Amino acid sequence: MINSTILLTRATGITGTALASGPYSWLLSSYLVTANIVITLVLLFGVRIALLKQGKTKSEVLPIISALGTVLIAWYALVLFLACQGVFTSALNQQVPLIGFAIGIPIIIGAVLMTTLRSVREIIAAVPQSWLVRFQFYRVLGIVFVILYMAGQLPAIFGVPAGYGDVLVGVTALFVGAAQARSLAARNQLVVLWNWFGLADFVVAVTTGFLSAPTRFQIFSLDAPNTLIGSFPLVLIPIYAVPLSVLLHIASLSKVAKAHRTGVENMVTA
Repeated sequence: MINSTILLTRATGITGTALASGPYSWLLSSYLVTANIVITLVLLFGVRIALLKQGKTKSEVLPIISALGTVLIAWYALVLFLACQGVFTSALNQQVPLIGFAIGIPIIIGAVLMTTLRSVREIIAAVPQSWLVRFQFYRVLGIVFVILYMAGQLPAIFGVPAGYGDVLVGVTALFVGAAQARSLAARNQLVVLWNWFGLADFVVAVTTGFLSAPTRFQIFSLDAPNTLIGSFPLVLIPIYAVPLSVLLHIASLSKVAKAHRTGVENMVTA
């Protein structure tokens, strides 16, 4: 029986080792580094358009976009530098793998800013819910996990659910966002379900990635540890794309909660 690694090699002429660390490794690096840059730029452009549509002038929007852009670019530059330095690869010698902090700290900071800074709340209020949902179509880029699994570079317990889960979240984002934009019945419930599904996908991916990586907590893939997930460039996904996506889910859910509160208040005062 021909396995997936042999099929991929026959189809592309690229071996699994070459794809991850050989002469074709620049393809993976270019793909992930560029993808994160494009996601960031599209996000900033979308926020700018949303604020202008809300009635703000270009002079009012400029400092907001500049501040948001500075934060996102500085964050990405920092994690890119740390990833290139191999900070997240030697987890066996770390009491708690540093990659966990790289994932959790931005989420905590972002969530706090959403509740404490008026400017951040204004941005969330300005961006249509359908935009927030459909923007996460970029999650289909997670197909790279499946490709690397087929190339024999990632264990199945991580690559299969992480890859297919991301693709499913990304594809359904288009349909859920379109339904919300058309104001279909039960649209908010659908948005809530989609957001929780997207968050559950991350829980599964992070958990299986953590437990299959070479740390003192590893219990899966002991014969072939998931070393790639902590190495550049693949580590850019958990330390940048994942926290950013989680914050987008939180922003979307907060809009649903606010709409619900507003509806209840209108019913009470009516």
